[in-house]
Parts: sequence; C-alpha cells; structure tokens
Amino acid sequence: MKKQVITLSILLSISLSGCEKFLTELPQDTASPETFFQTGDQLTSALMSVYSPLGSTDESTYSRFLSLEADAATDEFSLRSAGGIAANTYNASASYINFTRCWNNLYLGIERANFLLEKLETSTAPLADKNQVKGEALFLRGYYHFLLVSYWGDVPLRLTTTKQASDVNRPRTPAKEVYDQIIKDMTEAEALVKTATAWGVTITGRVSKTAVEGILSRVNLHAAGRLKDNSYLPAAVSWGKKVIASNEHRLNPDYKQIFINQSQDVNDNKECLWEVEFLRDATGIYSEYERFGSTYGPQNNNEKVGGFMQGVYYATGTLYSSYADGDLRRDWTISNYLYVNTDAAQGKVYTNPATAWRRPLAKWRREYQSPAAAAIKNFGPTNFPLLRYSDVLLTLAEADNLINGPTAENIEYVNQVRRRAYGVTLVGRNIKTLRVTTAGTGYTLNSIVTFSGGGATKDAKAVISAVSSGRITAITIVDGGANYTTNPTITITGGTGAVITPTISNISDPELLPADYSSLPVFNTFIVKERSRELTGEGHHKLDLYRWGTFLTTMQAMIPIITTNFSTVLAAYTNVSARDVAFPIPIQEMSLNPAMAGKQNPGWE
Repeated sequence: MKKQVITLSILLSISLSGCEKFLTELPQDTASPETFFQTGDQLTSALMSVYSPLGSTDESTYSRFLSLEADAATDEFSLRSAGGIAANTYNASASYINFTRCWNNLYLGIERANFLLEKLETSTAPLADKNQVKGEALFLRGYYHFLLVSYWGDVPLRLTTTKQASDVNRPRTPAKEVYDQIIKDMTEAEALVKTATAWGVTITGRVSKTAVEGILSRVNLHAAGRLKDNSYLPAAVSWGKKVIASNEHRLNPDYKQIFINQSQDVNDNKECLWEVEFLRDATGIYSEYERFGSTYGPQNNNEKVGGFMQGVYYATGTLYSSYADGDLRRDWTISNYLYVNTDAAQGKVYTNPATAWRRPLAKWRREYQSPAAAAIKNFGPTNFPLLRYSDVLLTLAEADNLINGPTAENIEYVNQVRRRAYGVTLVGRNIKTLRVTTAGTGYTLNSIVTFSGGGATKDAKAVISAVSSGRITAITIVDGGANYTTNPTITITGGTGAVITPTISNISDPELLPADYSSLPVFNTFIVKERSRELTGEGHHKLDLYRWGTFLTTMQAMIPIITTNFSTVLAAYTNVSARDVAFPIPIQEMSLNPAMAGKQNPGWE
C-alpha cells in the first residue's frame, strides 16, 4: 500500500504538544466531516492517514527507530561503536526525542483510528466499503496499542477521540486490560477485512484476514509471556493454524529473495503477509521514505555505485556462530564481504569464514535497488516486514510446544523454516564448506577459484579471502552451487600446490534431531535460537527477550563475550540495568498529564 495522497486534511491538524495534543480540528478550507465520509474512496483516503504513522518520516517508527534502534543492542547485533546518546546504547533519558516521537506517533495513529471509526457510524458509503475500512481501522488501533504495551507496559487505553482538553489526561491502564482490548479489536477486525487472495499477491501494505490472524497469534503469545498467563496460549495456536489452513501463504524458496524484493519494492504476500511500504522517487517531490535501508549493510560511501550504506550495525559473533555450515541465511543476514575503502566501485573484499566478529548486518542491500533509488544518499523505498509466514510458523510452534510439548506437528513447523534456510528445494545439495587442506605457494587474493564436475546444475563460486606469503589461509564460499552428486574438482589460478576439500550438504541437514526436541524446555530453547537465525533485524528480538523474561540475563552474559571480541561497543552492554526492560514514559507526557504523576516506569524516575 503506497500511501495515497490524502485529499482531506482531516486528522492532520493534531498538535503533539501541550494539553491540545490530541484535539482534532478541521481547517476552514476543507470539506466538513459531515460531508466527507460518504463514499468508499473517501473512507479509503481517510484510512491511509491511520496507516501513515507506521512509516512516519520523523524516523521514530519503522522508518528507522522501531526497525533498528529499538531492537539493539542485544546478543544479535549492536552499533559498530558505542558513542552518543541513544536507546541502543542504554544511556538515554526519558526526554530522549525518539521515545517521545514514537509514543506520540503511536497515539496519533490511535486517535486517527478512533476518529474514523466514529465517522463510519453515520457514513452512507456502501456497507462492504464501511466494513472493510472498519476492520482495518480496528486492527490498526489494536496494533498501535500492542506496540505501546510491548515497549512501555501499562499505557493509557484510548478507545474514543479526544473531544476536550480534559480527555487528554488519561491514566495508565493495566497491561492485561490493554492486551484484552487489542485482542477484542483484532478479533472483530478479522471478520471484516479482505482475504489475501482478494487483495491480490502484490498488496502487502494493507492488512488481510490472514495478516490479522498472524498478528493475533503473536499478540496472544506475547500476552502469555508478559502477563505470565498461559491461558492465552491456545488462542495463539488457533490463530496461527487459521493462517496455515487458508492455503494462501507459503515460504519463498529463496531466503535472500524476500529482502531483495523488499529493496526493489516488489510485493509478495505469499511470504510477507504485511509490510510497511515506503516510497522515494528520484526527484523527492513525493516521498514516504525509510532510512533503515541506508543504515544497514556493508559500509559504502559511493551512492552512485552500490548505493550509500552506513554500515552502522554489526552482528555479534554469537549470532554468526549460531548458524551451522550450510545455513544460507547466515551469509545473507550477516555480510560476508566489505567494500574496498568503503567504495563499491573498487570492489568487494570477502571475509575469512572463521572470522565471526565485526561483520555488518546486511539483510537489505542497496546494490539491488534501481540506480535512481540507490542514488539518493540517505533515503530509500525499501519495505519493512511486519509479519512473514516463517514468523507465523515459529510462533505457532512455540505456543503449541508450551501447551503440548514437542509433537510431530510443531516440529514440522520448525523444519519447514529450516528446509528453506538450507535451500533444500532451491539448490538441493550444495557446497557447504571448503577446507584448505594444502595451502600451496604463489597465490594472491586475485587468484581465481573454479569449480567443475560433481554433477551440479549450477557450479559453486568461491574467492580466496586470506593469503600469507603466497599461501592460501582462507577461502570463502560466494555461491554454493546446486544439486551436486559428488565432490567437484576445484582449480585455482596464479599459484601451485593448493588443495581445497569441499563438503557437500545433505538434504537431511536442516531436519531437527531428537536431541533438539527431547523435552519441552529443550525444544523451546531451540525455537528461541531459531527465531534469531530467521528473524534477526526485523524488530522482534528485544520484545522476545522481554516476553521470555531473559533480557537482563542475556545482556549480562554478553559482557565477557563483548569484552573479549568487540570491546569498542562494550558500553552498550555495561550500561544496561533493570530499568531497560521497558522504555520510559516520555518526560513530556509525565510533565503535562497529571494522571501520570508518580507513575513512571521503575528506574526512569
């Protein structure tokens, strides 16, 4: 859903400061609310303003903050340096601008949803149009509340528009009430919105029935964890099973293609049930842009070649080492190359596979964007996934295991994700490791590696990534090839005597072993790690740590590991304290809302 131009200035004159921050007022030169909400097109136009805060161009939601900063630093990734004041270095205060802007934008979305829902009651638009818009507005109201309760805990529950100044000052609502209302809103929405099939495969920005079901599965699993109430788990399972039973979704057989599609603004609702869609044209005249795409990736200062990327976030070696050889997600999620002198025009330098640290996160790579899009330095059109089918499968597996323990059914959900991860249907048996058996002499980094034979339908590719006095010390797989039946012959130019020994994958490699699911806790631990391997960088992990109750222990366990391997970012881990299991209520809210007096989150007072 590329955001449509809003023809009516409803809801846009909402101040976000002082006691009038939610009062809705129509400018004198616009249509009145009594005459505007009377056609399907008018309702859709108003609905776009409800979606809009998801991609706010002040970068406080999924344009940058919720997609990146809010999810770091953890055992998955951190900034490449720990300087500055930010949420991801755990040294910000309650006055930090991104806390304030994110809070305000989420409540802005709620206010707009409430306004639209109230106007629907008197609209004369066709019933089908009203029901569809009502379903989406209800869902979005629930989703914004879900983000708020997930990051802030008890938050004001707003179900009506702000009609007078006194309505602004609402107290915090217990998290259980908030979760229950979210579930109520989304459950009602599920019966009203279109199916993914009705939307068509290229529509990912507007919620479908299965998108609502998938998020409901997530919400119930989160509620079970955050509230320590397993009575929510059966609903997490039943909603997830509805997504599967729809037969409208499948895993993209090529993991990396998911993110190439998003970088190229190619929509596919088979895998990606719901995304925030961004747009930036070459002129900049019309834009709802993102900045996470230029923040990710191997650092590149040449926007004309490869697209500008800051390379700000580095994966931890802990994450890198969690992937087994043959897992194709590893070298896509975490870059296996850097640009020479941070300039793509000068080429790539591949990293020794034994080097686990100081590798950039790289799920989205601007080299795949059109030249016009990549030429815009900081801003881009990369879509951000809010719900993928693999997440539905892993959420369902986790919830079902917590109820029933390991079963053939929930093990299969995880195996489906892992088979795709290893390219079982995409590449069959491929080259998963290369070992330098004999180093040889006379080689350079420019020596060319060639694969031949082995019955492959596509030959593997590799590069020499480390040489010492002409001796090969490391070789990096660039492409493992496809459908090998025997070991290929490997030749290397420019030197003599080197022997490289390949290992070919087996179709059974991704399948879980009995030791992986020997008990409920063992299988749960496996799912926890699988979520990281599959979903890193998609804004889920810190909230997962919160709901599992393991955030503090995880961060504390990382301190000696970071000290040894990446000490320049140590402050991001030693700064963490008990307060960081929630964001602070913004100081502006605390100052202006008397109902919040003395109700700040612990440690942020």
